[in-house]
Amino acid sequence: MLLLLASLAHAVPVLVERFNTVPEGWKERVVQPKGGGPTSKVEFPGGVVKFTADARTRKFTAWGKRIDLKGVEWLVVDAKETVSGVENAPANAICGAFVRFDTGQIVPTRACAARTDTSTHRRYIQVPKGARDAEVGVLLDTAGTVTVDDLLVDTTAPDVKSTVRGSFVYHWVGNDAYRDADYEANETRFDQLSAFLGLKPGAPVEYWKYPDATALEAYTGQVAPYVATPNVAHSILRSDTRALLGALSTAWGAPPPLLFEGLAVHLQGDWDDREPRLSTRMQVNEGTAPSLATLLDPKKFAAEPPERAFTQAGAFIGWIVATKGPETVKALFGATSITATPAANQAAIEKVLGAPLTKIESDFRASL
Repeated sequence: MLLLLASLAHAVPVLVERFNTVPEGWKERVVQPKGGGPTSKVEFPGGVVKFTADARTRKFTAWGKRIDLKGVEWLVVDAKETVSGVENAPANAICGAFVRFDTGQIVPTRACAARTDTSTHRRYIQVPKGARDAEVGVLLDTAGTVTVDDLLVDTTAPDVKSTVRGSFVYHWVGNDAYRDADYEANETRFDQLSAFLGLKPGAPVEYWKYPDATALEAYTGQVAPYVATPNVAHSILRSDTRALLGALSTAWGAPPPLLFEGLAVHLQGDWDDREPRLSTRMQVNEGTAPSLATLLDPKKFAAEPPERAFTQAGAFIGWIVATKGPETVKALFGATSITATPAANQAAIEKVLGAPLTKIESDFRASL
């Protein structure tokens, strides 16, 4: 991370709050009121701000302070946070520091997940076009407990470089640049994905490359090897099929990993140099292949050895493409959802493919 920190070594923060007492100049407000019921508890014990809420909490208290964004392109937010008891937090929950721009965009500095490490976390946030000011705040809006300490905000831009090549706008940090082979590979993959997804040429895809997962989290707030949003791919790789598929397939839907990762592996043609169909056939013959019902549950998919889960998912999508065509994959993407229950997604798959999942799996395995 020395590369990312170098440009900020002598920066002067525009906001510093240690939370040793109730913060001066900050405003308290209640967010997301959900009718009658208890309000989250806020305390300032031992030099931190502490939020507590439970399943009965219906109103959540936030503390925030506005800052001027005139001439500002980036915000750099440092904070020390601990989080516990948030196992069932919604995907968009805020558990700690956040920035709310006057454009309406709200950016949590980290994903809402349990953490006991109190070391400083840094988040780089690009200021949206047209934003004139922002609220920097702290909040817990789900059941759990959060403490925040040593909140600092700086406006010094990080060392991000950009270039336009083909169908992409590329971004990278410091000297972690792309090579010509990366540009060529991404253009080839873009053409393949566009043809499969039925996309027409539009705005360039923004591709952000980071030196490691720590840097990716600092710019996206997510702990992951890649993060994809509509037409934007963030990755630790210079050419990443999964990140590009996520950036381009938004119009199709957001399906569970069995389908999404399966399509990525199918389009790439292999997983870690393993041919999906051959690898799955070996698993079936050895009796180690997980069932489709197992792989349809995102938690169980993640718990399986990746050489089993990803290769079988790729082989499954390959079978669907070969027997029913790409349009059926599109229908499956639209009928299922990463946020739906495994049972609901199973029912959706059975409806699209016109058979019980056990019959689908039997036919799939017979084709191997």
